[in-house]
Amino acid sequence: MTELEGVQQKAISAEARKRQNRLPGPLLWLDNFTRRLFDILASGLAILLLSPVFILIALLIKRDSPGPVLYRGNRMGRNGKVFKILKFRTMYENDRSYKGPSVTAQDDPRITPTGRWLRDTKLNELPQLWNVLKGEMSLVGPRPEDPAICANWPEPVAREILSVRPGLTSPASVLYRHEETLLQSASVMDKYLMEILPTKLRLDYLYVRNRTILTDLDVIFWTFVVLLPRLNNVTVPEYLLYWGPLSRFTARYLIWFVLDFMVSFIAVALSGVLWRLSAPLDLGWDVAVVVALGIAALFSLVNSMMGLNHVEWSKASVGGVMDLAISSGLVTLALFVVNLMIPSGSLLPPAMLVVSGMLAFFGFVFLRYRSRVLTGIALRWIRLRTGKMNVLGERVLIIGAGEVGQFATWLLRNGDLSKAFSIVGFVDDDPRRMGMNVDGVKVLGTTDEIPEIVERYDVGLIMFAIVNISPDEQERILRLCSMDNTRLILVPDLLDSLRAHFPTRDMDRYDLFSRVLRNTTLDKLTGVYNRNHFFKLAEQELPRSRRYGHPLSLIVFSVESKQAGGLLNVASVSAQVLKEVADRVMRNIREIDMVGRLGEFTFAVLLPETELPFAEMVAGRLQQQLAGTPFWTDRGPISLTVHYGVVANSEDIIDAQNLVDEARQRMNASAAAEANLERD
Repeated sequence: MTELEGVQQKAISAEARKRQNRLPGPLLWLDNFTRRLFDILASGLAILLLSPVFILIALLIKRDSPGPVLYRGNRMGRNGKVFKILKFRTMYENDRSYKGPSVTAQDDPRITPTGRWLRDTKLNELPQLWNVLKGEMSLVGPRPEDPAICANWPEPVAREILSVRPGLTSPASVLYRHEETLLQSASVMDKYLMEILPTKLRLDYLYVRNRTILTDLDVIFWTFVVLLPRLNNVTVPEYLLYWGPLSRFTARYLIWFVLDFMVSFIAVALSGVLWRLSAPLDLGWDVAVVVALGIAALFSLVNSMMGLNHVEWSKASVGGVMDLAISSGLVTLALFVVNLMIPSGSLLPPAMLVVSGMLAFFGFVFLRYRSRVLTGIALRWIRLRTGKMNVLGERVLIIGAGEVGQFATWLLRNGDLSKAFSIVGFVDDDPRRMGMNVDGVKVLGTTDEIPEIVERYDVGLIMFAIVNISPDEQERILRLCSMDNTRLILVPDLLDSLRAHFPTRDMDRYDLFSRVLRNTTLDKLTGVYNRNHFFKLAEQELPRSRRYGHPLSLIVFSVESKQAGGLLNVASVSAQVLKEVADRVMRNIREIDMVGRLGEFTFAVLLPETELPFAEMVAGRLQQQLAGTPFWTDRGPISLTVHYGVVANSEDIIDAQNLVDEARQRMNASAAAEANLERD
């Protein structure tokens, strides 16, 4: 497969895949139709009006140097289809021009005098209006590149950028309109590929992701601005190319003004109909419509003046309702006063104005909070029909209804997470919270009921959200949360990380960062390294051991209770035993050795600078220390059985996980052998 075919393969069906994720079918068709219609009308009209300019430029090119007027070059188009791009010729017609680099620098000797002027003014690009009219290009889109350059694009970038028609102008071409001045002939391709192209690809990628008809019009506007002689050196902020004046005016002012106008007009009309059912309202249809339009315009204008169109209502707090109430109240009060001051008498009944204001307010609230209102209604309907808390998304149970638990609910309710997760409830041991609604979420039971609640509501994710808790109690709760097909997240670790960056006092910063370090590296019950950090340390030691030829060994051991009653299954007892196990191990190893807790009753000891025979001696000593002396607990003495496996680093070991798995297999084999001996 050639490089060109490879790029084409990357781009197959890219437009359909991307657009299907962003626009429904009818809107996709409308977007494509509107864009193509605009391209045809604008390019056709431009060709007609600029035809005298085309003739003049053609005469200048012919007088300047021999050769054709137009240059035709291969460029990569939509979905990887190659087309011939048209430009006014700006180079001498000889072999040197065709054999040189495909990117041109300012001091390139191949450029003719007239060609330099055409490049500086960008007039050499005008023949591409014909490419636009034919459908090979669009007025706005990523600038088309040489197929040889496109072949080296990263696959995700190629798939995205080649999913749309290339354009006559783009955000990247506006920002890099002086691209040739940044390049030197000696290293033009290297500088372009290493410095300029990555930035242009990023800008094109952003454009494709955010393109609309309005943003295209903004890009065209900025293109005309920067081509004006006096504004040629103006630097356009990057964000304005994707959210320009037209897009911002439409989204922040025009759309909200029209929507508020329609809502308030309907409110006034509805209040008039209701009033007409019980009392006369002799205004006449023409006067009534004019009055309703004026009142509606006043409501929309005041909402805009109060900045209510600058709010991202999909994520706004409930406090925004008060702002809408103030805006609606001010307009209603003003209308009420003006209506009473009319010399010929009130034009409208005062009560009707009040009803209009109330209906407009409720309409504004519903318009801005409609997604939450409709979602709440849908969820309540589902509960009535199914008897379940929620059947949408991954079901989440939050352990702890305090500050951290409420923080967890906020995380799950905002942004894209709200579509992926559904909170079934809280679990909390505070008796005053049983059955209560905390932040709109019900407390379903105590921590002892976690297994039952998980099964009843088919919970897939548990978020542990308790901060002030003893290690023993946390171990008990986490053990109840350890179930098949259920994931567990510790929220306090995340909250401590945030608090460490924003301490209330400078003297607290060190303590907070120390707590974050402990939370992320140590097992809270035993004080040894947690599983994740132990694996990180092992991954660091393995290459060091191989690089310097130093030995490295690993011990993996598990503890079991000899008592028939299985006291280790009692959370309070196991917490006492596991802490003592960690203490005994730490007293019998060196400072350079590392201990980690891999599972509920499984530990690992990493022994740098230790050969396998000596590691086996250490394992035997640890077994003697742990199994030879009983552990004293509040349930009496407990004796342990210890099984271990030892392995040394070798060429067959791929990574830390492989090292641990090998030691665990040897531990399991040893335990099975001992069990067979006992049965015999």
